[in-house]
Amino acid sequence: MWKRSIAHLNRTIENITCVLLVIMVLLVFIQIVSRAAFGSSYAWTEEIARFLMIWITFLGASVAFQYGSHISIDFFISKLKHRIAKWVQLIASLAIVTFLLILLVKGYQIIETSMIQRSASLRIPMGYVYTIMPISAVLMLMNVIDVSIKVFRIHPTDISKAEKGET
Repeated sequence: MWKRSIAHLNRTIENITCVLLVIMVLLVFIQIVSRAAFGSSYAWTEEIARFLMIWITFLGASVAFQYGSHISIDFFISKLKHRIAKWVQLIASLAIVTFLLILLVKGYQIIETSMIQRSASLRIPMGYVYTIMPISAVLMLMNVIDVSIKVFRIHPTDISKAEKGET
């Protein structure tokens, strides 16, 4: 149940991220064409593209945990014995969880304080832009927990089978 839920959630987030990326590219294209054709561009296209880039980055970061795409020092972990490597990964996961909990709390505080600040051209509250911080913190927490569970469920014989190409 958990495995399917996380997989479905990540697929949904990937699809949302792709849609946001397409919208961002179209907005930048419109801005370039309008600047080339008319000598001026729409200010709102740049602002929305910037906000979409922020959302894409945070949403992509949450899914990246599932693929192991974040920066890590695998070289050192691969040199450790399997049992020690698991504990090192657990400690790293706990450090990540601590950071994400701070991001969740501080992100919520930033939303509260920035709701009075308005964006330059669209005049929307900046708190809406910053809502991605606690949202992505929750998504990343779920993925870190899922990946940590997977790491601790892997048995050393499964690793040797995987290295030999067996399933």
